[in-house]
Amino acid sequence: MASVEWYDTVNMDEQKWEIKKRKWMIGALFFVAAFFLAQSVVFEAAVPFAVPFWAVVHAKHKKYAAFVLYGGLIGCFFLGLGQVVILLLQILAYECLTRWRYLSIPQSVAVPIAVLLVQLLWQSVTYQGFPPLLVQFYVGCEVALALIMTLFMQLLFANAYEWFTSHWTYEKLGAGLVVFAAMLTGMQAVVIGYFSLPIFLLQLFICFGAIVGSVPLATVIGAVLGTLIGIAKLSFTGMLSVATLTGLCAGIGARGGRVGIAISSVLPSVFFLFYDATLPLDSVYFMSIAMGSIVFLAIPSKYSNKVRDKLFPQREEVLLARQSWLTDHITNRLEHFQHFVQFMKELVFDRFMMAPVAATKDVSPMTTCVGCFRYERCWGAKNNSMDKHVTDWFHMKSIGKESAIHHVEEQIRYKCVKAAKMFEELEAERYRERINGQYFHGKKMIALQLRDMSHHLNQLIAEMKEETVTFVSIEKDIMQQLEAANIECFQLDVLSNQPGTRKIVCALTPARADWERDTAVAERMILPILYDIFSEPFEIDKVVTCDVPFHHIQVSFRSAISFEVEYDIYSMSKHETLYSGDSHELFQLHPGLFAVLLSDGMGQSKEAQQESRKLIHLMRECLKYNMNPETAMHTLHYVMSLQQRNDMYATLDFALIDLQHGDLWSWKAGGMSTYIVRGQEILKVESNAAPVGFLSISTVEAEKRKLKAGDVILMHSDGLFSNVDDWDEQEDMFLTYAQQVIGTNKPIQEKLTLMMQAFQSHYSIEDDCTVLMLEVTHVVPTWAVFKPTS
Repeated sequence: MASVEWYDTVNMDEQKWEIKKRKWMIGALFFVAAFFLAQSVVFEAAVPFAVPFWAVVHAKHKKYAAFVLYGGLIGCFFLGLGQVVILLLQILAYECLTRWRYLSIPQSVAVPIAVLLVQLLWQSVTYQGFPPLLVQFYVGCEVALALIMTLFMQLLFANAYEWFTSHWTYEKLGAGLVVFAAMLTGMQAVVIGYFSLPIFLLQLFICFGAIVGSVPLATVIGAVLGTLIGIAKLSFTGMLSVATLTGLCAGIGARGGRVGIAISSVLPSVFFLFYDATLPLDSVYFMSIAMGSIVFLAIPSKYSNKVRDKLFPQREEVLLARQSWLTDHITNRLEHFQHFVQFMKELVFDRFMMAPVAATKDVSPMTTCVGCFRYERCWGAKNNSMDKHVTDWFHMKSIGKESAIHHVEEQIRYKCVKAAKMFEELEAERYRERINGQYFHGKKMIALQLRDMSHHLNQLIAEMKEETVTFVSIEKDIMQQLEAANIECFQLDVLSNQPGTRKIVCALTPARADWERDTAVAERMILPILYDIFSEPFEIDKVVTCDVPFHHIQVSFRSAISFEVEYDIYSMSKHETLYSGDSHELFQLHPGLFAVLLSDGMGQSKEAQQESRKLIHLMRECLKYNMNPETAMHTLHYVMSLQQRNDMYATLDFALIDLQHGDLWSWKAGGMSTYIVRGQEILKVESNAAPVGFLSISTVEAEKRKLKAGDVILMHSDGLFSNVDDWDEQEDMFLTYAQQVIGTNKPIQEKLTLMMQAFQSHYSIEDDCTVLMLEVTHVVPTWAVFKPTS
């Protein structure tokens, strides 16, 4: 255990060291850039670039502002102490303008105003009055260049994450070239022997642009850098031509690889050496471009490939990867659908191809009785006793009680002179009604199954047509909504899109410092957007602050479960045995959907227990294959009627609790009423559908009820109420005790036990009995609970 903790500590130290090292490397880069921008002198008089650079970095990347400030001050120190004072005054003026609470000035306006005010004041003091016209012109140029450079830097440093996540636009590339050209003008004094740093970097960038973007990019880099350097040094045409032709020739030589680029980039300089003797193409120049070409040849290919992907992203690879994923996904869906079809085939045609079971009906006089001389005595209006006996025979046959059947048949034999022939006709009638019921119910069951299969196929075809559903459509909709709400989200991933188990990760850039301390923006703005798109509630799962590859926040969202269910079960058998005719099962289909199954097999024997357990097992298997609950109920109703054992059926009480929206869906096949106890109010869910196995009734409808926090759901089998006492009185007494116990603060286990003890003190339970109590409560996050401490 100690070794694991030591290992974790070492990893944390390594991560902190990596973050600190990256910060210092980026800070050093900003320091160098500020140093050379502060030394950049335009028109041999204006120094307009240090203040815009500090203003933009201070606003966008505040933790690197100190590096920029120190680099700018040191760079100005080499120009003179007065330039240091001017820079400090300009920064102070800018801060006063932006921090003044009564005046809101954009950054692009505040920078040139600060430069203008300080320069006018400084020059007026220097000349002891209004400065000369030429000085005024230089001040105006410095103000205009400060405005232009501020706009370019705002475009370049808009969002740091775009350097790593999104492709680089031509606008951002142009802004970067302008800033780099300004830096090159500040490097003119960096010459060591035969090595000139600005010429070396110019050659290196042109060659690198040629390998990345061939002729267009290399030519643009050469033209932009040559133009800006020429304007700054008041020599426009000469070096512009050299740099532009260098980029063009380097791009043409890109077909020959790196060596072709290096050789081709030197040819324009050799040409202009003999063509124009006025250009500064001396030994320092040629040594610098030679070193730039050599360094270019040594740059690894992975860096040029990364830059090429940012500038010219290859969407074909992404599309191929997505197409591969889509192929695998659809293959899995097809296999799942094949398993579903195979399951349906086995369930209906293979597993239960056995002898059919009869169904009950209202009887009329038999053909045997119509021609009998005792017809009026048995079926007449004055003495219609045979009708009752025949009805009881059909009823007892459906229940399966041998003693009762024998008793009814003895009564028919005692009254009828042709009892044997009458029993044959009754059996034939019963068999005929069974076949008719099977035919009618089978048609409806197959129609429902085909509807579900059609639903599966429609989903599959929709996914095949919409190849970008997972990767584009959903994520694009969310990104559009976030953009409309002015939420800066640069990366969004939908990890899971199954209802009730959705997972979404948003990478956000903290526009303000308080984003690092709370998640108010995500809770108040992003959660409603996700609810509108998916029509289900969401919650924040985790918030992580990351510094790699840049500072950002990752917020993980998941489907919110608004309710939770706590339940208890009371079960007993009639003869106090280990087996009971009742079976139940409570489970989650997924975190947002809770299923309850309660089945009562006919009788108290092991066969009844097997029947009810089989029914629950088949129902759960149907739900596993995403079968519609209504179709599953009809399918089981038909399948259970095809069993070999005669007159065996079971009731089924099936409920689904939506824990996200607080809905109760109930399907009943012979099940007892379900009660929803809500304080002093009681809601009742009933159904007249027959138990599973009766073919004469084929309608199984769903009942929907809206749940609230604190509701208690009671489900029970028919063994709870005795056939001896009045049914309504027992129900009223049961609900009265339920309301009394539910109103207490005791655990649900004690509530159910006390309720059943109180009920049994007045009424005895004479059959297998199962009572389910489910309490629905709100999910309370741990951070929402306040517990004062001493």
